[in-house]
Amino acid sequence: MNKYLVITIDVEPDCSPDWKYSNPLTFNGVYEGIKSRLQPLFNKYNVTPTYLINNVVLEDGASINTFKNLEGKFELGAHLHPEFIEPGKTEFDYAGKKGVANCCFYDPKVEFEKIKSITELFVRQFDFQPTSFRAGRFSAGSNTLKSLAKLGYKVDTSVTPNFRWDDRTREKPVDFRGAPLQPYFANADEITKTDDKGAILEVPVSIVPEKMSAIDSLKYIIKNKRFPYKGSRPVWLRPKFSGNEKFRMIVEQITNDYRSSDNVVFNMMFHNVEVMPGLSPYSLNESDCEKYLASLEWFFNYCRENNIQSVNLSSMYDVFQNK
Repeated sequence: MNKYLVITIDVEPDCSPDWKYSNPLTFNGVYEGIKSRLQPLFNKYNVTPTYLINNVVLEDGASINTFKNLEGKFELGAHLHPEFIEPGKTEFDYAGKKGVANCCFYDPKVEFEKIKSITELFVRQFDFQPTSFRAGRFSAGSNTLKSLAKLGYKVDTSVTPNFRWDDRTREKPVDFRGAPLQPYFANADEITKTDDKGAILEVPVSIVPEKMSAIDSLKYIIKNKRFPYKGSRPVWLRPKFSGNEKFRMIVEQITNDYRSSDNVVFNMMFHNVEVMPGLSPYSLNESDCEKYLASLEWFFNYCRENNIQSVNLSSMYDVFQNK
């Protein structure tokens, strides 16, 4: 069995603890968070991250120069928050704003043009075509996949298995429960279904179900005002959502569930701003950042000890296409 680790990082402008963009707009999560904190750690452990760059960040020249001069191995891809790009752009002053729009609920022609716009912006900034993508707020659907295929993408990583997004900021729920936990070529008409002839490889975020006790189930119902899906709660391969032992549990559970597979993939996601103090809800001070980075370092050591190879996201396309 070949075991692969992909690190998919949503690259955003600096945010506040409630995810609003900083006011005035700043990019220290790129200039320092990626350049001085994340990439040196990745280089130390021979980890190859995939930075999925927000369209707002793509407009910042200093951020582009940071990536162009970044040392080490990495992939650059696109990450779309659709209200911040034409056509139908609704936010022009980004400071203090928050990405709340959902790609999959736009008219298909408008969604295509928005993905085309961020792709063209990316090409202007970096002089090459991106092949990996994540929709902002994980809001991808079948029309998203069709647009990505037309625009030359190979891989999407918007699906969150075992998770249903149903907060009030969405026109209707985005339900990924029942989606495969491992990479699959997605059906062009139903993103959670497989299709060997599909054009886009979906690499889901690694989220496994964990059985809950009766007490924990009751707490879940009270907090979320709904019953847990199949009596389980979703556990993410994501710093701040899971600690070291949860990381181990996720890897062991996926490895066991897919023990007959030739290839197994673990997809960890987070945001670049999470490693800087006060730029997200998850690291409010420098002590939080130190613990966050220490957790990443623990996991990279664990992967090395368990022969889990770090690769970029787009490389998974060839691995699973060959299969």
